[in-house]
Amino acid sequence: MNKHTLGCLFAIVLAAGLTSAGQSENSKAGSWSGVIINNTCTVDEAFGEAPKCTVEAPGAALALYDDTIRQVYALDPQDQAKGHLGDSVTVQGTLQGNSIRVAFLQMFAEVGLRAGQKAPDFSAPDQFRKMQTLESLKGSKGTVLLFYRSADWCPYCKGQLIQLQAAKKRFEEQGIKLAGVSYDSVEILKFFSDRRKIEFPLLSDPDSKIIRMYQVLNSEAIGPNAGMARPGYFFIDPKGNIREKFFEAKYRERLTGNTVLSKLFPELGEEVSDTVEAPHLQLRVEQSDRMAVPGNLVTLTADVQLPPDVHVYAPGTKGYKTVKLAIDPLPDFVLKEASYPSAKTLYLPAIKESVPVFEGDFRIRQELKVNSTAEFSGALGADGKNVTVKGSLQYQACDSKICYLPTSVPVEWHLQIVPLDRQRAPEDIRHK
Repeated sequence: MNKHTLGCLFAIVLAAGLTSAGQSENSKAGSWSGVIINNTCTVDEAFGEAPKCTVEAPGAALALYDDTIRQVYALDPQDQAKGHLGDSVTVQGTLQGNSIRVAFLQMFAEVGLRAGQKAPDFSAPDQFRKMQTLESLKGSKGTVLLFYRSADWCPYCKGQLIQLQAAKKRFEEQGIKLAGVSYDSVEILKFFSDRRKIEFPLLSDPDSKIIRMYQVLNSEAIGPNAGMARPGYFFIDPKGNIREKFFEAKYRERLTGNTVLSKLFPELGEEVSDTVEAPHLQLRVEQSDRMAVPGNLVTLTADVQLPPDVHVYAPGTKGYKTVKLAIDPLPDFVLKEASYPSAKTLYLPAIKESVPVFEGDFRIRQELKVNSTAEFSGALGADGKNVTVKGSLQYQACDSKICYLPTSVPVEWHLQIVPLDRQRAPEDIRHK
């Protein structure tokens, strides 16, 4: 091999090495959470939750919209994202420019320490400059530890904190203490809690030590937002073990305090209830909250009491009129799938069949999300708006001798939607 050939080979190898090094320097391995959208959707449209973002578009590719930093990422390859349009997911891979080279994609679930793990202890001042630890925050039945973005610039966080304060007494009646954690300073927390009368501890974690301990740091946030937590909560039992958690990729989608409580104690009645006349059974409609803000998840409930020897057919029972809680469509709400209890199997001797039914007392839950778009929030004005949610409970009651005529009973719930708290802390104490 002559010198010229050797020189060319060396140049090629050197160039390949430089290219590889350059790509490595410009690449960033990590994970990103958000919602799968189509790439015809702009950042503003994704932020506004425009319906066009989560429907099939001819020739459109799938992309990831990170709601926490308002960023759209291209995805390559596309195969793992197929079938996930509109889903909240976590993507692992390598970021090159504005494109994520996808190594692994999963449904959004694993933010933070897992249920069953020991909750890390900590020490941090609250808004009243009182040092708090996991022990000092322990209730007789446990602690709800809420992580949120900021009590200054995040209106959805402030709405959730205000509602937790409203539900504080109900938590305490169940032996549960409340506490919040953010990267806010004590001064920011004091300003907010004084203004909105927040009495439960808001812990200041400006170096994000607790946030990192619980593995909820939003590592993508930069500038004044760097160090903030991903929003969600942990339920920690009196022995210091994490029993349950709830985190959501859509930061504007928040459980109200009473909805958190109903998830922990499903047997509890809701905050508001009313009796409805219904043939062959007793019916109460309940709701987690009288008042909600944009982005809230509110729980509506139908509580049914059947007399002895009376049953209704569970959803999915073929050939029978099944029980169904049907909510009329609402333009400013997103209805989740209704939740029914586990059915019992009943043997019917007359027809020699075993069918799934509900007997005795049972509860149907329906979650709905209040519109969180900027357009809806802006249209609320200073006083908000009152909304009536209407629907029906449909069923056919039967006893051991007769099946009565199918029935549809009208039901309704009343909500007051109030505007978000957008008042900021004084300029000199804000995050820089």
